[in-house]
Amino acid sequence: MKVAVIYNEPRNTAAEDHWLRRSDANYHPPSAGFIDASEHGVLLQMRSIATALEVQGHDVNIFSVDDNPKRLCSFLSSERPNVIFNCCEAIMGESKLESHVAAMYELFGIPYTGSGPLTLALALDKALAKSVFEANKIPTPKHQLYKDSDSIDTHLHFPLIVKPVHEDASIGIDANAIVHDENSLQRRVKFIQKEFDQPALVEEFIDGRELNVAVLQTSNGLFETLPISEITFDTMPKGMPRIVSYEAKWIEESPIYRTTVPVCPAELPARIESHARAIALQAAEAVGLRDYGRVDLRLDEHGNLFVLEANPNPDISEDAGFIRAALASGRTFAGTINEILLSAIERWQEGVR
Repeated sequence: MKVAVIYNEPRNTAAEDHWLRRSDANYHPPSAGFIDASEHGVLLQMRSIATALEVQGHDVNIFSVDDNPKRLCSFLSSERPNVIFNCCEAIMGESKLESHVAAMYELFGIPYTGSGPLTLALALDKALAKSVFEANKIPTPKHQLYKDSDSIDTHLHFPLIVKPVHEDASIGIDANAIVHDENSLQRRVKFIQKEFDQPALVEEFIDGRELNVAVLQTSNGLFETLPISEITFDTMPKGMPRIVSYEAKWIEESPIYRTTVPVCPAELPARIESHARAIALQAAEAVGLRDYGRVDLRLDEHGNLFVLEANPNPDISEDAGFIRAALASGRTFAGTINEILLSAIERWQEGVR
């Protein structure tokens, strides 16, 4: 098939400015050659996907949105690919516009991989997504949302974790995101509001095990859960909170990165594993994931599971957690990429958009 792999070119900004926007003053910027992997990782993903599709015999055309919606419209109109592998996570430097790109594919009537505009927009509003979980009786940590004009008081139980409400890739989450008293809460909420120019989401912190459940849509339209992954914190430096921070996820030279170790399959009691898979499927359905996705959960010391997020179009680079789970299920990287592509085509042919 004629497949277009469409992605967004990362913006080149000064490493120090990029870093300081994503952490607070207690951290030092990394070395001068640092590149923000949370944005530039999309390039590695795009290239590996294109190669995998070519291995499967498809005619692949790689296209960068390049911050120009008119150029994208011209490409879709003139090239008319059979299907789009959607790797676009932002346009014009705005992740909130990610859903608009998927909407353009819809308007041109071209099948594409992954979730639709509504789900992409919903997932980027963490507070709204949590409300959807609550409405569907899916366990999620209790939370409050603070806008600039709100007085900062809480009925939640400490410790709490404070996040930007409209970011992904752990942006804005570092060791100081965990707060233990009212004064720390005040400072952190104001920091998020000022540095990210958006509301701060405050959640009760679940101090426990971090689990990821990758979901993959099969030929019958139903989701299959892949082997569950765990991010372990056993070797994390003393005193550091057990969280997957921006530093832990992206800064390879950091000791925090080296001590948050993924394990797949996770060692879980059969009852917990079954329950985690069931909750992940409920969360995927509640937010409308399509083709593939990842649901992040926490398991507390009492065996209770809480959904943190349901992620549409997660990272599927060869070293990403989703692919780690796919390989653990007996799949190959190229086979998994082709499976996602075929799911999108079959869904489109059946009129499910």
